[in-house]
Amino acid sequence: MGRVSGEAVRTAGVRGTAVVFALTWLVYPGFGVPDLAVTWNPEWDVALEAGWGLMFTVFVAAAFIRIAVRPRRSAPAVVQLLCVAAALAVSAAASFEWALVLVALAIAGEALVVAFAPGREPLTTGGVRVDRPLAVLAGLAALPWLVYANAMYAGNRAGLGLPDEVTIGINHYAVQGAVGLLLASLSWTAACWVRGRRFVGVGVGLVAAYFGLVSLAWPGTPGGFGPVWSALSMVWGIAFGTLAAVRGAASGITQDAAQSSGADAASTPVLEH
Repeated sequence: MGRVSGEAVRTAGVRGTAVVFALTWLVYPGFGVPDLAVTWNPEWDVALEAGWGLMFTVFVAAAFIRIAVRPRRSAPAVVQLLCVAAALAVSAAASFEWALVLVALAIAGEALVVAFAPGREPLTTGGVRVDRPLAVLAGLAALPWLVYANAMYAGNRAGLGLPDEVTIGINHYAVQGAVGLLLASLSWTAACWVRGRRFVGVGVGLVAAYFGLVSLAWPGTPGGFGPVWSALSMVWGIAFGTLAAVRGAASGITQDAAQSSGADAASTPVLEH
């Protein structure tokens, strides 16, 4: 009874901590929701606001919420958070925005704090199996997203966005580049990793589709696309997110059936002759 009670307390602690972390990235110091809230206000650079807001709501806060809801099935969320931290660290170096390193360290540290709920699944669960339709979509978009990220890094190094597009001392262009880098890398993660296919892939699709929508609605906004690329971002995001949801659900059913079959086989008595 003591062991079960202790595990329950630890699990509750992980849940509560993950909720607190999510709120900080949604409101303060992450400003995810406030930045998304102004993406339809022409007085702001809406594409840059959308990029920041999507980063800290969809890629960061949503992952912590997933951990709070399913702390023992948290591998996709934890891996996504570690990928975000890595992308932000790379972006800090590529854009010379060194304050972004502190954000990367904070996200990585928080991810590790909530990654170890009792009875959690290993981060490598599910194994690698390439989903060809998703891999095709990821391959088609990889170079454009990387080119976009590089353009944002160059803009940050040139001082674009200063002094208006700065949040918690960080230029939005550096984070915008990280969004492009993550869309390229996480789309491949979803295409290749069975366990993370649905959660990671749907997030990628949502970010790409919404960013394309904002860019399409406000052509010429700093950090945004032209009309053609905006439409392509929307179409690609909707296609990738939908396909990831469907293929991920099918993979989950297959995986659960295999686990159940294995458990049944293990429980079947063996007759000795």
